[in-house]
Amino acid sequence: MKNVYRTASVTAMLALLLIEPASLMAQAPRVPGVTLRTLDAAMVDNALRSSNGATRATIKFVNQSSGAVDIYWINYDGHRVLYYRGLAANSTWTADTFLSHPWLVIVSDSGGSTTSGTGVRLGGFEALTANGDTAIITNSN
Repeated sequence: MKNVYRTASVTAMLALLLIEPASLMAQAPRVPGVTLRTLDAAMVDNALRSSNGATRATIKFVNQSSGAVDIYWINYDGHRVLYYRGLAANSTWTADTFLSHPWLVIVSDSGGSTTSGTGVRLGGFEALTANGDTAIITNSN
C-alpha cells in the first residue's frame, strides 16, 4: 500500500512540475507603466474632473519632497476627495484608480481641505497606462 501512495505522490509532483511552467508562460507579462509628468495643480484643482473610467489603473505616489503631502482624488463633479493625509517624505503610496481620474497633491498642514484653491498645491497627476504608473512628488512640481 505504501508504494501506491508513493507512486501517487510522485505522479502528482511530476504533474505539477510539468503543468506549472506552462501556466506561468500563459500569463501575460506585467509591463511597467510610465513615470508621469506633473500636471498644473491649478488646472487639476479648478478645471479637471473624473470621467467614467472603464480602464482600471494604479498610480504609485513617491514623495520626494521635503515634507508630508496630502493626496486628493478629483471626483466626477470636480471636487476634491481626500484619499491620503500626511504621506511622509521619502514614502510611497499606491492608489487604485482609472485612466480618466485626476489626482491633486497638497502640502500637508498648509490649509488644504476639500475646498478648491486651499493649501499649497504641488501638482497633479493622471494615470496614462493600466500598467502601474509612478508619480514623483517634489518641491518643484
